[in-house]
Amino acid sequence: MSLVRSRAATLTSWALWSLRVGIESIGLLWLVVVLLTVAVSMATSSLSAATALSAGEALSVGTALWSLGFGGTLASSSADQGALSLPLLGLTLAQVGWTWSCVRRARPTRPAAGAAIVVSAAAISALACLAGPKGLGTWPAVGGIAVITSAVVGIQLQRAGNGWPALTRWWNRCPHWAGPALTLAHGTARVLALLSLMVVAVAVVMGAGRVSVLHDALAGGGFIAVAGLVLLQIAWAPTLLIWACAWLIGAGFSVGTGTVFAPDRVVAGPVPTLPLLGLLPTEPLRMVGLWLPLVVTVGAMVAAWRHRAVLNTLRVRHAVSAAGAAALLVAGGVGLLCLAASGSVGPGRMADVGPQVLYTVILVFVEVGVGLAAMAILAHPYTRTWARGILPAASRRRDTDEEDVEEQDSGT
Repeated sequence: MSLVRSRAATLTSWALWSLRVGIESIGLLWLVVVLLTVAVSMATSSLSAATALSAGEALSVGTALWSLGFGGTLASSSADQGALSLPLLGLTLAQVGWTWSCVRRARPTRPAAGAAIVVSAAAISALACLAGPKGLGTWPAVGGIAVITSAVVGIQLQRAGNGWPALTRWWNRCPHWAGPALTLAHGTARVLALLSLMVVAVAVVMGAGRVSVLHDALAGGGFIAVAGLVLLQIAWAPTLLIWACAWLIGAGFSVGTGTVFAPDRVVAGPVPTLPLLGLLPTEPLRMVGLWLPLVVTVGAMVAAWRHRAVLNTLRVRHAVSAAGAAALLVAGGVGLLCLAASGSVGPGRMADVGPQVLYTVILVFVEVGVGLAAMAILAHPYTRTWARGILPAASRRRDTDEEDVEEQDSGT
């Protein structure tokens, strides 16, 4: 009987512990989004009583906005206005960081404890979705939350040495160049992120005037309403960064069916009056745009040069294999990010917004792969040794040929 009580007490303790972590990691961010929505609704209700939301409606809209960070959809009450499904990736990043902090403080010591945290987070997100609009629009957020929490828990368990032994055994069976490939992929991803950030910075400088005009047209309702509009744009800022990456790669992106924004061509159309969209390019770079994706290849070469010490410990063919695997990882990661930065912002043609995923993946694999493989070969000690051996031999042959010519001239 005492054993049964002990097990029941242990299970109860685990349940309460995982529930606390779930409420802390999921409930806090949901509450912040809902409170901000209620505050903005109250601030704007004085401008137009017809558009004012009740407390229940504000709670529903706030929950739908929260779900946009994790795969949900904000459906309009009118079918003519379409639905909003373009993810708020800023909210996604905030959730990842907060979940990481909560799980690190909880310190799970075994996979079962991690699984309890994931179940708790999914249950709390399901309860939050009950406060959202009717229908299934917000419920994909439950899966998104579960994926994020599972990834965070799994990474922290593996780093602490408390993860799954099967995963450790699988990693130990991987080729010895798998580690350098991950290092190379991480370095290349950082370079690509920096280049994309530079593109966004240039776009901000070039389009600041248009953004200001659009912001002034929408701003109203006092400080709280303006702050809400700014926070909404900040939540979409990572999406803009991914669009900039697709633009730099050369594939470009679309904001509405039939539109294209790429370095070498711009086919624009009517877009929503969101201030952030004032940063969209208005003209192509023409001939410069055709060569601009080479910047990605040069960036990949820089990343490989910075990690040449790791590559130089491998044979040439293994270094090239590591470069190819790194390019594949980067291309896959960019493809997932492009999918995350795609969605709908309205009805009709506005249902097609985001990068051209497949085209982007192919281009980034080629551009990054060429740069990494080229530098892996050129910077390898074997290549330098081979070049030092070839150049003197070629010089000696040239000198011998010149001597033969001189002897023939003197003989005649």
